[in-house]
Amino acid sequence: MQNLLIALNLILFLIFFYKRAREGLHILQLENYYNDRYAVWMKRYIQKICNVKVIFLLLIPIILLVLNISDIALLLNLFVFFLLIATAKRPQEKKAFVVTSRIRRMYMTYLLIFIILVIIAILVDAKVAIMLANLFAMLAYPFVYFVNLINKPIEKSIRKGFCMKASKKLKEIPNLKVIGITGSYGKTSTKYAVNTILSQKFNTLMTPESYNTTMGVVRTINEKLTSTHQLFICEMGAKYVGDIKEICDIVNPDFGVVTAIGPQHLDTFKSLENVRKTKLELVDSLPQNGLAFVNWEDENIRKSELPPNVVKFGLTKKADYYAENVDITERGSSFDVVLPNKEKIGIKTKLLGELNILNIVGAVAIADKLGMTAEEIKVGAKYLKPVSHRLQLKQNPNGSIIIDDAYNSNVKGATMALDVLKSFEKKQRVLITPGIVELGDKANQINRDLGKKAAECADYVILVGVEQTKPILKGLQDRHYPKQNTFVAKNLQEALQEMNRITSNNTVILLENDLPDNYL
Repeated sequence: MQNLLIALNLILFLIFFYKRAREGLHILQLENYYNDRYAVWMKRYIQKICNVKVIFLLLIPIILLVLNISDIALLLNLFVFFLLIATAKRPQEKKAFVVTSRIRRMYMTYLLIFIILVIIAILVDAKVAIMLANLFAMLAYPFVYFVNLINKPIEKSIRKGFCMKASKKLKEIPNLKVIGITGSYGKTSTKYAVNTILSQKFNTLMTPESYNTTMGVVRTINEKLTSTHQLFICEMGAKYVGDIKEICDIVNPDFGVVTAIGPQHLDTFKSLENVRKTKLELVDSLPQNGLAFVNWEDENIRKSELPPNVVKFGLTKKADYYAENVDITERGSSFDVVLPNKEKIGIKTKLLGELNILNIVGAVAIADKLGMTAEEIKVGAKYLKPVSHRLQLKQNPNGSIIIDDAYNSNVKGATMALDVLKSFEKKQRVLITPGIVELGDKANQINRDLGKKAAECADYVILVGVEQTKPILKGLQDRHYPKQNTFVAKNLQEALQEMNRITSNNTVILLENDLPDNYL
């Protein structure tokens, strides 16, 4: 009888442990498997990690086992696990948990630990095994950190093999040119603009969607690059000093684009200077005959030490390539791109906002340097479409317009998105935002400034998240924004319910940043 109770306890432990560990694994995945970032998440949600109810209920059977009241302890433990499993609810996931090869390897490590637990139960002392199982259940979230640490040498070896394979594949295509694109914001939109225009003349491959980590780049090369490709357009993201250099050491870019240097990911970079150093790793990696294309509207780029092989793009005559006669409306943008010693090129696009114009000017500069004609560039520009969740216009069923700018907001992008919202002068303008994250100790001031800007551009503001949006609310109050025109939602679902309540066919809604599960 006791053996049956032990077996049932271990089975229920495994079910409950998986429910808790799965959420932890999902968060770890969202944090790109960085243990230090996962540790920050655990610290932020310490009440969830150290759930008082779970600890209390699982400690009682441990105490009874220590007192040698085994049968009662095992029965009580069964009841506790039944109760905890029945009441455990999986959080609603915005970005689905993906069982990747790496996650499967972590599962194997978990399984090995569980097998050791069963062996203890059989060969040593069943009571010890049950007590360990309860402790593991209490520490399911920290256990994710521990298992990731155990697997680190294996992952490092696998990662090295994939990187070597990608590097070798690139070298086997001698005429291939690589364009690296990095920046604190605007990377993905610029990548799509560059790819769309250059594909009118060249056979191009770009890293898909927001694949901008080392392994995302490596995977693209290993799975999609062929000998027929002429250009590889590679988005390069970073959260730590050295991240861009790591990618450059694999792909060896011939050209580089730096879209911006700003206060992004300050929780890991710690300072703007570290951001600058990291973004310029792309410029530093270019060969002598390479070219760096830089956004000359960005103050932090202008203040940086740059090599002579720099091509400047922007919105003023201070740049080598710049836009003039700019006309931005709610229907799109039109402008002329001025080229050095050539006739200007007229561009018309459905893309919204000043930031998109900058991206296109940068793409035109690259196209011109690669020998494309004005007509080829014009045709490419006509095919430009809004990148998903980046100032993307959508029609709501009730007739209202949604400006979807939900992908990972940044300071400059949020400001420009609010200007786009402001341009819809004849409509009710609604802002929905949880604010901007990963700003370190500057988060409060930057989000407070965001609130001040929102007061000038929005007729109604819906904030998502009670705690994190307090600085935005303070910024609105600084501008004496009407209290009745603000609503603080607990989550996105509640925010959307409020949106549906107040909107009509004469409303335009800006969705500015949609935080992933590790922030809400």
